[in-house]
Amino acid sequence: MSRIVELCQLVARAINHDTWDIPKISDGDRWRNIENPNLVENPNRVNGHDFFEDAIFRAKRIMERRGWKTELTDTQEQCHEHLIYQHFRLRCWKNS
Repeated sequence: MSRIVELCQLVARAINHDTWDIPKISDGDRWRNIENPNLVENPNRVNGHDFFEDAIFRAKRIMERRGWKTELTDTQEQCHEHLIYQHFRLRCWKNS
C-alpha cells in the first residue's frame, strides 16, 4: 500500500515582479494552506507573499530527504498580455 501527498503553489508572473502564493496541501477533495509554513518560507525575503518564493521546491527537497518519491509538474496560463499564472503541483508517494 502506498501513501500519497499532494501540494500545489500558484505563481503570478508579471513583467517586474513574481507573486508566490502560500503553498497548499490536499485534504481529501479540497486544498488548504499548509500548517507549518515555516518549513518552506524563504528566510531571505522580508515582505508579504515573497516569504513563499520557491516554497514548492523546498517542499520537494524536504520530502525527498525523508525518503519520499516526488514528481513536480507545472502548467502556465496567460491571464492577460503582461501576466502569466504558473501552477506548480507536487505529488509525493511512499510505499509502506
